[in-house]
Amino acid sequence: MKPDLPTIKGTITSAHGRHYAVELADGSIIMAYPRGRATKYACGDECVIDLSGAEGRIIAIDDRSSIFWRSDTYKQKLIAANVTMLVMVVATDLPINHSLITRCLIAAEQQRIKAKILVNKSDLGLTTSIKQFITEYTRLGYDPIDISAITDTDAILKMIKNERVVLIGQSGVGKSTIVNNITDTAYARTASISAKLRTGRHTTTHAQLYKLDETTSIIDCPGLQSFGLKHIEPQNLANYFSEFQPYLNQCQFDNCTHTVEPNCKVIDAVNNELIKLGRWKEYKKILSEIRR
Repeated sequence: MKPDLPTIKGTITSAHGRHYAVELADGSIIMAYPRGRATKYACGDECVIDLSGAEGRIIAIDDRSSIFWRSDTYKQKLIAANVTMLVMVVATDLPINHSLITRCLIAAEQQRIKAKILVNKSDLGLTTSIKQFITEYTRLGYDPIDISAITDTDAILKMIKNERVVLIGQSGVGKSTIVNNITDTAYARTASISAKLRTGRHTTTHAQLYKLDETTSIIDCPGLQSFGLKHIEPQNLANYFSEFQPYLNQCQFDNCTHTVEPNCKVIDAVNNELIKLGRWKEYKKILSEIRR
């Protein structure tokens, strides 16, 4: 039963086309719809619901502290709002998508969202390439943690305490296992929403927010293979590569793009193996994309 108030506040916990699941202060879930044709809301938005009609209508959202999103030439996808931490999940038994990782970290840096990396399925053993990955990203300041989603629940909970986390990774890295093991409400909550929408069992086809306690929540997202950054300003891109920082503003030209210019300190650092060649190439690739 809906509350007797004409409006009420809540948190968007998932989006299903033009249907939004909204969690109220008492923990109950209602389905609401946007006013008009706009669907500009994201999982994690704090919203105001108009309850005066037959259906709940979203009439406003609070100012966002952050927005994690991806974009290309043709469209944009709002993934999660008011996030304080990105947790990037990779797995020891799958090839690492360095391009995806780099792009997600850039999206987080641009919004001043803290970023962590979980290396899941460590119980299967750490290969040489995984050890090199951990070393490389430790040097970049992301401190990857090797865990087993099945047995290291306490370590994960400690890391995300008092944060609103967005959980990102390729399909098959174990994100759903992590969520299922750190919250006992996951299946019950998604089953309830599925019943209201008359859909099948939840298979992470959309972002879904779970509240773990009053100060901690986690947003589980579908597996990603690519991540567009068309919303990033080209002149700012280099700022989101942490290893570039010591060399920026030291180039011969003030408008140096760090791609072909003479006396570029970033290029010098690449040539001296102080910056990984692969990371610099990814920087150039992204820069080319967002300039189009």
